[in-house]
Amino acid sequence: MAKFDLVISGGRILDAASGLDALRDIGITSGRIAAVAEELDPGDADDIIDASGRWVMPGMIDPHVHVSWAFAGITDPTVGLRMVVEAGATTAIDLGGDISTLIDGIGRSGSGLTVGGLGMLRPGYTLPKDDPPMPVIREVLASALTAGSLGLKMWGGYYPFTPEVTANIIAACNEARAYVAFHVGTKETGSRLDGLREVPGLLGADGRVHIAHVNAYCRGSILPPNEEVRESLEIIDGLRGRVVSEVHMATPNFTLGSCDSEGNAMADVVKNCLRLRGYPPTADGIRSAIRDGYGSAVVQSGGRMQLVNGAEGVTVFDAAETNVALSFPVNRADTAFQLTAAKRGDGSFIIDAVGSDAGVFPRNVNIEKTMAMVRFGALEPLDMAAKLSYNPALMLGLARKGRMSEDADADFTIIDPVQGRAVMSLASGKVIMVDGRAVGAGGTLLITGQGEAAVKQAGVKYEVVDVSHALMYQGA
Repeated sequence: MAKFDLVISGGRILDAASGLDALRDIGITSGRIAAVAEELDPGDADDIIDASGRWVMPGMIDPHVHVSWAFAGITDPTVGLRMVVEAGATTAIDLGGDISTLIDGIGRSGSGLTVGGLGMLRPGYTLPKDDPPMPVIREVLASALTAGSLGLKMWGGYYPFTPEVTANIIAACNEARAYVAFHVGTKETGSRLDGLREVPGLLGADGRVHIAHVNAYCRGSILPPNEEVRESLEIIDGLRGRVVSEVHMATPNFTLGSCDSEGNAMADVVKNCLRLRGYPPTADGIRSAIRDGYGSAVVQSGGRMQLVNGAEGVTVFDAAETNVALSFPVNRADTAFQLTAAKRGDGSFIIDAVGSDAGVFPRNVNIEKTMAMVRFGALEPLDMAAKLSYNPALMLGLARKGRMSEDADADFTIIDPVQGRAVMSLASGKVIMVDGRAVGAGGTLLITGQGEAAVKQAGVKYEVVDVSHALMYQGA
């Protein structure tokens, strides 16, 4: 009987948890790492993957994806689950969607991904009304946890609450030791630097939160972009130990095109994007932006989501009666670069991780963009492994992921350093992606103990996690 189910041999191992950067073999047994050694006997393995010339890091964890939207023309979660895996991820967090839709997607065709979800706070959809009182907030949170979510996500750029209600949502999640994430902005601020400036006051003396896509607040809406970067880093560094954060690195953003009965854009994000280029924040402004190629509509084609603009994009926008996902090329490479690379004096990163804010959206480029920074010299290979795997594992309190230690989950992302992209991924020792194509099935849902009964009844594989171990709660 072989000692290992699988050996990955000859790869350059990048383990930010231990600081290991060296050629090693990895032995895998029953979905866990059994050995990491300079050389393992191939005769001890049932199967071998030759990783010579490749970089092998713990499986990429994307802390910010969207795969279970049930509106804006995006209804099939299997599309997003597949796209996340094809980008090299082995674990992801669906940051604000529909947990029942996510469970359905895993059950039908999960692509082998481990995924957790946060409930979305949307008045009239997941909330009975706008600006709910604290008892209703606690009730909605309890329902989300019972259904299988890890916590809640506030979409301040789309469905803002008053500052008081926003602070209450954070407090309720903190009391329950549930995960809570925030796309910044309230009814007094926007999805801009002013929204980020508001966060310390919302948290009070001891509040804790995940701040989503920091670079989205550094587009030059209030100050020159570099000054917005500097101030954003100061704000987040000043909240060290109480906030976690990430940056997305793709140029195109994604937003919602919905307009009201008078033809005015409803989402603050859309308004910002249009104003940056001088378009009016209206349906006609959106049409002009799409026609000019500045804006694009998001459509499903060939089992993937794609961007279309020009006359075709306008047709999609009108056919959906404005209720369509849109994209604008507003994310600046320079601000993403600066925020991603910024370190404190002790060598730790101010912004914890790189997240795609993609999933179902066609901008799953975490590895490609961080590899470009490695080539440039802004990141070391171990920095990349920290940003893409180890730090996200800490953010989420996933003790067996993001590291190469014995008995850790056998999740790996294998990168071709010449091409600068992932060429293979494994989850629990099983290959789930080869050369950019998902080959896995099923998956594992991350839940809290409150959701176990419901998820067990749904019949999907799950793992219970303790969110109190998440980085934002350490030292609380």
